[in-house]
Amino acid sequence: MSSMRNAVQRRNHKERAQPTERARWGLLEKHKDYSLRAADHNQKKRKLKALQQKASERNEDEFYFAMVNQETEGGRKRARRAEANGGGTALREEVVRLMKTQDAGYLRTTLLRTKRLRERVEREVVGAEVGVAGLSAGGVGKKIVFGEDGEGRPAVPVATEDEHYELADLEGLYSDEEVGEDEEEEEDLSKEEIVARRRKRKVLDAKRRQLQALRDRERQLGTALREVEDQRARMAGKVGGVNKFGTRFKVRQRK
Repeated sequence: MSSMRNAVQRRNHKERAQPTERARWGLLEKHKDYSLRAADHNQKKRKLKALQQKASERNEDEFYFAMVNQETEGGRKRARRAEANGGGTALREEVVRLMKTQDAGYLRTTLLRTKRLRERVEREVVGAEVGVAGLSAGGVGKKIVFGEDGEGRPAVPVATEDEHYELADLEGLYSDEEVGEDEEEEEDLSKEEIVARRRKRKVLDAKRRQLQALRDRERQLGTALREVEDQRARMAGKVGGVNKFGTRFKVRQRK
């Protein structure tokens, strides 16, 4: 039955338009338009009421430095102190180029210092991995202890009470395979030697993390230095660039 009712030709619905004599007032306002306009009007009334209440409760002794350092012009706040100190004004191209030169010098110096530190830490890590003495936390001393048989042996540092607890703190730092290999190698070692051995491993891990951080820092400084040098070259007109339309261009050198 519903299909038969829908098959009947119906008159198209047309909303009432603005009369011709009122066409100068624009489109005919519907109820939904009135609802939006009324909601906006009520919201503005609430804002004005809140501002009036805030103004009535204002403390006359209240003071902020922005009251004397800022002013409103065309609905925008503008700082007077910034204008007095040259803020908001465009610098000359010569000044900007000099600032870029100083930035490049600072980045170059920092990059060189980071590179030297990275090379030194690399040597320390390589030396520790191949077993160079003197890299452990306590270090290997030069003191020689002569036993009853008259043979000299390097003195083994005596572990304190706190160092004995470090054995438990180091649990979970390495994988099960490494721990198993270390346990097999440490079967014939004393407790003091085990503490010194694991402390050396802990220092080596810290050096490796420091080395990775220095490598990342060196890469970031290198990228920043190249960007500043490219900006200086573009300002000097020695290389091409991209114009405001996104088109790449190259500077033609005169022959």
